[in-house]
Amino acid sequence: MPIRNILLTVCLTIALFTAISYTACKKDPCDNVICLNLGACDGGSCTCPTGFEGERCEKLSRDRFIKTFNGHDTCTSDTSFYASYPIYFRAMLTDPREMTMKNVLNDMDDSAVCTMQGVDSFTFQGSNNSLTYIGTGKLSNDSLWLVYRVERDTSSYFCKFFGQGLR
Repeated sequence: MPIRNILLTVCLTIALFTAISYTACKKDPCDNVICLNLGACDGGSCTCPTGFEGERCEKLSRDRFIKTFNGHDTCTSDTSFYASYPIYFRAMLTDPREMTMKNVLNDMDDSAVCTMQGVDSFTFQGSNNSLTYIGTGKLSNDSLWLVYRVERDTSSYFCKFFGQGLR
């Protein structure tokens, strides 16, 4: 019986050693990956939540928008181009996914709250007295594209803005 116990102990030890060695060889690709801002590691790379980007989700997506874009818009209520004018973006300190857009329709009193929807897109909504507007924006390279609906009193129309970022 003692030899049987010794053999059983040896077999169990070898089986345990083999199991430990096998699992030690299979390394988790996310072991040394630290994702910031509530990002999650998947297969060794970070998947970032809306509003963040970068290898470790360390960058705010809105930062590429925080500047001035000079451009013009066309609206369905008027087929001619408005004079060229700037639109300004400013960061909102309360939420890293939000920013403020000023000078909509070339009126410094008009501003909109913008909410990031992806690394290069956002939605926005704003109002000033009897004027309200809601739309989407997209950044491609250094070009800003806005598409939005304007409501004034009882009428409404659509506008498109195209602008280039100023350095």
